[in-house]
Amino acid sequence: MFIERLVVGPYQTNCYILGEEATQSAWIIDPGAEAASIIEVLKSRNVYPGSVLLTHGHWDHITALPELVQEYPNLEIVIGADDAKYLGAKGRDNIIRDCPDRTFLQEFDKAFSNLPEPSILLNEETELQDCNLKVILTPGHTPGGVCYYSEKGNFLFSGDTLFAQSIGRTDLVGGSYSEIITSCRKLMELDDEVVVLPGHGPQTTIYSERSNPYF
Repeated sequence: MFIERLVVGPYQTNCYILGEEATQSAWIIDPGAEAASIIEVLKSRNVYPGSVLLTHGHWDHITALPELVQEYPNLEIVIGADDAKYLGAKGRDNIIRDCPDRTFLQEFDKAFSNLPEPSILLNEETELQDCNLKVILTPGHTPGGVCYYSEKGNFLFSGDTLFAQSIGRTDLVGGSYSEIITSCRKLMELDDEVVVLPGHGPQTTIYSERSNPYF
């Protein structure tokens, strides 16, 4: 199994490709932009993506979705139920309402006009059997925020919940400081050695984040 990180888009979003070359299978986490680069990695690794796993629905984590679905029509889109409003037919309207960055909206308006409908809505902590990832509900940055944890691989895709010595902002629509602190404390129940792969910035570990100044 491999994990490849691509830093994409104007917000320097971390998009991850989790893949298994032996079975030619892959999962895309948070395709924020630059679909061509994501597709290039998939093809160079000779893997085929079955799902996109979204840690939350913010615009800087979903922009490449229309092009990816065009390239891979059977791609499943997995997202927390409370963030599903940012996808599908009403996605663009909700993004325009909630995103404060007018320049970003203008640059990616075409993508936001063609967002796919979600395939799987997450509203409880569960196991995604095909990729052996556990869904951990982590509201706070957004109401539908989730993290994806691999017990076998000892890694966590933390989205914009937990960063290296920081946490996600809570001043956007639906954000809650008390909820994100509760979510981060839940993540601190994981083992020290778990590698944290955040939505922006460098990777860290649970051990390192026990000294995070925000909680």
